[in-house]
Amino acid sequence: MRVLSWRVPPYDNGTYMLADDRGNALAIDPSMGERQIIDAVKEHGLHLVEILNTHGHPDHIYGNAAVKEAAKARLAIHRLDEYRLGPKAPPSVQLRVPPSQADDLFDEGPLRFVADLEITALHTPGHTEGSTCFYLAREGMLFSGDVIFRGSTGRWDLPGGDRDQMERSLERVSKLPAGTTVYPGHGAPTTIGAELPTLRNMREAGVLPGLRV
Repeated sequence: MRVLSWRVPPYDNGTYMLADDRGNALAIDPSMGERQIIDAVKEHGLHLVEILNTHGHPDHIYGNAAVKEAAKARLAIHRLDEYRLGPKAPPSVQLRVPPSQADDLFDEGPLRFVADLEITALHTPGHTEGSTCFYLAREGMLFSGDVIFRGSTGRWDLPGGDRDQMERSLERVSKLPAGTTVYPGHGAPTTIGAELPTLRNMREAGVLPGLRV
């Protein structure tokens, strides 16, 4: 399996593409990196099967429509965040997002859009209702969206956010193997083990007082 990754301006979004040995691929959060994904599909001769959204915030879904059209790919998002793709989404003062429509909705569990890529959807609400991490146990990888970053966590004070749910979601990912590589929705990669001190410091400082790690 190959992982292609980009840190996309202006919000330093993590945009990713996973490809198996047969050239079938998944994209995770096109963000504003639609050009990078489209060019990589052509350069590497890939068949982009599915676009996965970790959640429905504008900066993560901005490139959905362009990538979907160019690659003739399908689009998947947690069913609780599907509304964020359409006109019922909370208004954004920063971005006017090209509309996109989900072809596939998931809840929790295995995602077998590409047979050779064993991905598990971990429903991790708190940042949004349908916030989801994508876990590849065999490869020791977690695509965490805006749940956990290097040195910090996602916000819970935006519409659909909830601190108690964020604490439970952080507890869940913190129990993954310490060596798991975390590919976040913003910023540089890290590992689960490297972030445990940050989580404990946030608990002790009263930022996440109910966090049990």
